[in-house]
Amino acid sequence: MALTNLVLLALLFRGSPQAPSTAAVRGSGHINRLFCAQVGELTMASETGLCEKTEAGGVQRFEVRNESGDVQFFQDAPEGNPFSYVGIFSFANGEGEILDIDTSHGEIQSSGPKPEHLIYYFEPTASGLVPFNPPLAGIDGFAQLGSGKALSRTFNTGFFQFSVLLDFDMAAHRIEIMSDQPAFSAFPPPGPRKSGLSAASGEIKLYGSHNIASPKMDLRIAPGHAVKWWQSPSAGDKPAASQTVTILAAWAPTSLKSADNAPEGVKMVYFDWNNLWLQIQVDDHTGWIRGSSSLRTIGLEMGSAQH
Repeated sequence: MALTNLVLLALLFRGSPQAPSTAAVRGSGHINRLFCAQVGELTMASETGLCEKTEAGGVQRFEVRNESGDVQFFQDAPEGNPFSYVGIFSFANGEGEILDIDTSHGEIQSSGPKPEHLIYYFEPTASGLVPFNPPLAGIDGFAQLGSGKALSRTFNTGFFQFSVLLDFDMAAHRIEIMSDQPAFSAFPPPGPRKSGLSAASGEIKLYGSHNIASPKMDLRIAPGHAVKWWQSPSAGDKPAASQTVTILAAWAPTSLKSADNAPEGVKMVYFDWNNLWLQIQVDDHTGWIRGSSSLRTIGLEMGSAQH
């Protein structure tokens, strides 16, 4: 596996893709501030750059205004479904900046899943905020690529996690899945990891690349083998075994499609469950496997998949 792929994924920031919010976001000679109206209240400037649900209710409307008070962007919440969270952020992208508005209608609970966030992106220019299309749901981080940043979307397949990157097209103000998407490192699913030897065994087909037309070979996975992730410590992380399967990278075709239960125009990255690939190393052989049967054969157990 190319070293550059490992280094690239190490740069991914898992969490909010923004710098800490501030009351004022500066860019291209303008100062932009967030204004919000709680349900039944007047529109007021946010002192922190954040607006959140209170005991009085959620956010019914938000606006982004420049230093002259001109509204650059606004959204009204659907009737009966106010925003629980709105934040204004900015981050450097090459020699410029990108401003984003992060919104959510979900309730934040310590024991529950993270609420879905919908994010609008803009380039601050001398004439105002220019939107990037499409607005996105499900973005969870970013990577530094050359002179700019890319957004990341991380999937939990139940067997493992893998990430997909999206580029900002500054000329067209579009956000697209990065062309020629490389295979990034695979990571364990969230939650406690099982240690010990795997009782799974059987024959698998090991392909030369993530393509069924590539050269392939049959490989026997022995019972009592160890399963190891490449980023795990090299010593003492797995018991001794006659055969070790090392998990390296993952790949699947992805596409931007309309996001479920989201306003018109909002998109999300989806992957093809029927063409999900994993790169492994077994003994002196390195190659790609596909299909849930092969994944179980090497000792990966399906968890609670999210996609």
